[in-house]
Amino acid sequence: MAKYSNPFRALRNKNYFLFWLPQSISLIGTWIDTTLRGWVAVNLFSENRAAGFIGLIAFLKGLPTVVLSPACGVIIDWFGPKNVLLFTQIADALNATLMAYLVHRGVLNAVQLLVLSVAMGISQAFYLPSRNTFIGSIVSKELLSNALALHAMIFNFARMIGPSIAGFVVEYRGMGFGFIVNALTFVPLIVTLLFIKVEKPAVRKTERKFFADLKMGVQYVMSSKVLLITFLSSTVYAVFGMPYSMLMQAFAKSAVKTGLVGYGLIMGSMGLGALVGATFAGSLEAETVLKFREEYLIFAIGLSTLVSFVYPPAAYVMSFFNGAAQTIFFNTANTRTQYLSPQHMRGRTMSLYALINNGGSPVGTFLFGLLGNAIGIRNTYGVLAFAMIAYFMARRTVRSLQLDLESLSQVR
Repeated sequence: MAKYSNPFRALRNKNYFLFWLPQSISLIGTWIDTTLRGWVAVNLFSENRAAGFIGLIAFLKGLPTVVLSPACGVIIDWFGPKNVLLFTQIADALNATLMAYLVHRGVLNAVQLLVLSVAMGISQAFYLPSRNTFIGSIVSKELLSNALALHAMIFNFARMIGPSIAGFVVEYRGMGFGFIVNALTFVPLIVTLLFIKVEKPAVRKTERKFFADLKMGVQYVMSSKVLLITFLSSTVYAVFGMPYSMLMQAFAKSAVKTGLVGYGLIMGSMGLGALVGATFAGSLEAETVLKFREEYLIFAIGLSTLVSFVYPPAAYVMSFFNGAAQTIFFNTANTRTQYLSPQHMRGRTMSLYALINNGGSPVGTFLFGLLGNAIGIRNTYGVLAFAMIAYFMARRTVRSLQLDLESLSQVR
């Protein structure tokens, strides 16, 4: 039977609270930025080319993760997650400032947008594993699942209100002002990280053998059946599930027939669902989260995508269920990966986890963005839905066969 606890219990940890509060502000700015960059991309090209360009931006943002993630884990284990996380926040703040300047001057073009996307992708390659490892370094193992759920809660609260704020900012103050807001939201977190003290595991310089340490991390993941299955499900989620939101600008404009405000409402619905999902996940004890059957969550994501494909205006409602399922899935996979990773290797296992999420999502978005150009973005959502449902059915079939074989062996 599931055990329930206070969903905000990790906030009693002083360091985590000091991180969680300014991170909330930063994430709102990030979602304002994400919304505006996507909308800039949509309007740089004609409707039949917009989805492909959005996919290209996502691909270029994710490419550094594919190349750098394994190395990021070694660097995090060497220099500590806080230092690496601080570097990513400064880099993203500078990126947002440059974006604000180019948009304000009215000189932003497609090439500049792509270059800035690559730069953001480089910092993001370090951000996700350093952030997750940092959270694991400032809270006890008993609070880890709840701390991750609380982070998912603020992430999705930001996703709920960020796009809506972006829509109204553009309406009343202009596109450039929205990017300025994002740049300013990094400041509280950067200042706070300077004052949070984290004990870094001692590692002698003579022990720093980059390729040997990298190989050790990969071997550890390959030796764990549970981690391999978790990473497989995460790959399916990243490649087929994440494009639902990543391509939503094009889907909203082409299939739903709405503008930036309508897109903001759809993403707000998704953020609200994710907030509910994060609250639910945060109320569960870690041992319950670890037992979740993640393929059912992928089925829920696929089903909500299918309904949106059949009747596009349903996206306003289906996004709520999609967001809830995605957040619970993320919390399950993230918690499981950290729990099964020893502290001295957590940076490397989390970097491989980030490789799947930050790398798989852009690859999927790029490919399905191109497919959207060829067969239409609405039909592409149908392909995404059937792929996730097929994975769920395959996992169910394999599990059923395993149970049959176990029963047969017991009879013998």
